[in-house]
Amino acid sequence: MGSRALSKKAILIIAPPRATLQDVTGPWEVFCRAEVYEPGTYEVIVASAISERRVATKFGLEIACEHTVYDFEGPLDTVLVAGSEEGVRGEADPVFLQWLREASARTRRLGSICTGAFYLAHAGLLSGRHATSHWRYLQQLAEQFPAIAVERDPIFVRDGNIYTSAGITAGIDLALALVEADCGHGTSQAIARELVVFLQRQADQPQLSTALAYRMADHDPIRRLQQWVPDNLHRDLNVEDMAAYVRMSPRNFARLFKQQTGITPGTYVRQLRAEAARRRIQELSGGTKIIASQVGFGSPKSLQRLTRRNSKIGPSNPQ
Repeated sequence: MGSRALSKKAILIIAPPRATLQDVTGPWEVFCRAEVYEPGTYEVIVASAISERRVATKFGLEIACEHTVYDFEGPLDTVLVAGSEEGVRGEADPVFLQWLREASARTRRLGSICTGAFYLAHAGLLSGRHATSHWRYLQQLAEQFPAIAVERDPIFVRDGNIYTSAGITAGIDLALALVEADCGHGTSQAIARELVVFLQRQADQPQLSTALAYRMADHDPIRRLQQWVPDNLHRDLNVEDMAAYVRMSPRNFARLFKQQTGITPGTYVRQLRAEAARRRIQELSGGTKIIASQVGFGSPKSLQRLTRRNSKIGPSNPQ
């Protein structure tokens, strides 16, 4: 198939060999639904990064693409590269990397989903820029490409016209942000509701929530407490109360909790409360006084102080 012209806001989602399926389908769903809300805005295309048009994804399911990237030689609006182990291992086709380098000069917005950042890095497009990727591969990205300023916490990063996102579902957050820039907040929020996205996360939110970032305890009572606390933030939740829940002495409980999770009980509760407060504020689900009560703060002022201190919640290197 020869070169073809694209509409003003064509979205080219690139599927490399062994791509993570949701890296492709998540953003594809967002942009296709945006086209329903705003007809004529987008032409959404999934293109193979290789000469063949059938692409086997990570777990074997194939994507039948109508095009390869080599079908497009003119100006491009938005190009997003899905993640794949091929990119992480440095096995990308040099011809595709050359296409990326050449296409970047004629693309309004260039980005990656998850480990798709490794393709951009191998093509030399992230040198001297800030970028992110799936939390599991951040250290490798930083060590392999020291010219990249790797951001460990955000779910997506913009540096100029280049966007990189964290792992898998963060591609939906990035796509929603791009739709918001093109079509407005109302459209992006309507799509998020249709997709039953719990919360349209902002770029600076951490990749992992506090509950996910810290390891779950091996000790069953401590693990049950970790599962119970997020639903009971309105309670006092002091060490004595939590120790009573697991039927331990406060001293033994505090020692075992830190041993099992790597964090003190008080810090764990404070971070969960700050995270829950930020989420409710972004959802506009109540006034500051109501939110403070819902998540266990004594007053709106104490809520504001703690959420400011915990603007980035959770460890940079989760277990």
